[in-house]
Amino acid sequence: MLQSIISIMTIIVMTEMSRRANYRYRSETTLPMQWLLDGTVTKTAPRRFALAFIPALFAFVLIAMVIISIFVPTKPGDEGLVIPAIAFVALLFVALYAFYLWMVAKSLGGWGK
Repeated sequence: MLQSIISIMTIIVMTEMSRRANYRYRSETTLPMQWLLDGTVTKTAPRRFALAFIPALFAFVLIAMVIISIFVPTKPGDEGLVIPAIAFVALLFVALYAFYLWMVAKSLGGWGK
């Protein structure tokens, strides 16, 4: 059950990150979605889609992990690894989303927008 709580709390955090970014970039119609290694924007998407894509992908992945952790039995001795694995994936996705938002801010001219 703890894995469900971790998932729900992480989805709430990412939703709040998106809500704040949506407010910050309310004057933008599109946001960057893809960059070259030198920082040049190669793809953009409508603002709301861009801000919903990563959290939606994360929710799908994490819900699948939780369902698998509930219905697929673990190997003997591995029972204690389920929660840390889900927590690691949750933290990884939050960090990746924070990096994405940082790249968006950098592309649009800073955090002050």
